[in-house]
Amino acid sequence: MNGATLRKGFTTGTAAAAAAKAAAIMALTGKLPDEVAVTLPGGLTTLDIKINAGGNALNSTASVIKDGGDDPDVTSGLEIAATVRLINKHSSGVTIKGGKGVGMVTKAGLQIPIGVHAINPVPRAMIRNAIREAIPKGTVEVEITVPDGQKAAARTFNQRLGILGGISIIGTTGIVEPMSTEAIKATIKCELDVAYVENPLMIYLSPGKIGEDSLKSIFPGVRVVQMSNFIGDSLQYAKDKGFREAVIGGHPGKLAKLLMGYLNTHSKKSPQAAGFVARYFSLEGEYNTVEEIIESVQSMEKFDTLAFDIAAKIKTLYGFASVGVYLFNMNKLPIGAARCTK
Repeated sequence: MNGATLRKGFTTGTAAAAAAKAAAIMALTGKLPDEVAVTLPGGLTTLDIKINAGGNALNSTASVIKDGGDDPDVTSGLEIAATVRLINKHSSGVTIKGGKGVGMVTKAGLQIPIGVHAINPVPRAMIRNAIREAIPKGTVEVEITVPDGQKAAARTFNQRLGILGGISIIGTTGIVEPMSTEAIKATIKCELDVAYVENPLMIYLSPGKIGEDSLKSIFPGVRVVQMSNFIGDSLQYAKDKGFREAVIGGHPGKLAKLLMGYLNTHSKKSPQAAGFVARYFSLEGEYNTVEEIIESVQSMEKFDTLAFDIAAKIKTLYGFASVGVYLFNMNKLPIGAARCTK
């Protein structure tokens, strides 16, 4: 951004809380506010959120346009709505439901149980607090909807996590930090949580789609969690979670970086691996890519050795009982494999 300050945004949880508070005010007074103040997690900070639209005297609904700031967030620009119903003025309680465009949890291991809409605990607390700021007493029901949520969910990891039919209402701080990697890491951890429920003994991991597809061709039907460039974070979380064994598959251009000492394999965080792999194989000449080396080596045994050293490195760093490494070329064909158990 050429040194410019990046603009922060707010989470889907904050948007839902703001819509709920505005709808609650409308249910109580019959008037829709132009904006509301939402108390962020921790209770020390508020954020003023503009209200987009509302219902009528018979329908206490308000909506907010979710603003992700300068973060490349697929939910930015979505309308998030809340409908509030005052059930009983003399009792107490806030019931939070999901509606159209909010995904339904279908797999165990997430923060929300199976059969419940994917509104995470922190946003639920924010929504409940926002309702109580507007309506201190009484039994209130609020339904969160996202009109275009199902369409937007196709560009998220929700289906991999078993969240079907829409987006998740998420956020732990209420604020979206621009260009943040935390959301990606959180998604990886969520899928590792789901994978642990499915199989606590063995986890299958890959940096990306090449490794995932290739591992599935060897191990049909397994879940392969994509680590993106956060290989170190993913492996550490998997070990802390309790997985006993790990299988990692991918292109040596990514995985060889572990031997170079880099646990984040993004090009801004680590150099290209071609020079390292060429020296590893004692090759003469210059190679621009590891794929060029793969085409020139033509020896499975050499890549078996590379796979073993990567597996041994991972085992040493994270302490799994065994680590298997499978290496594939860009055409998703196997070029080397090894397992380290000692």
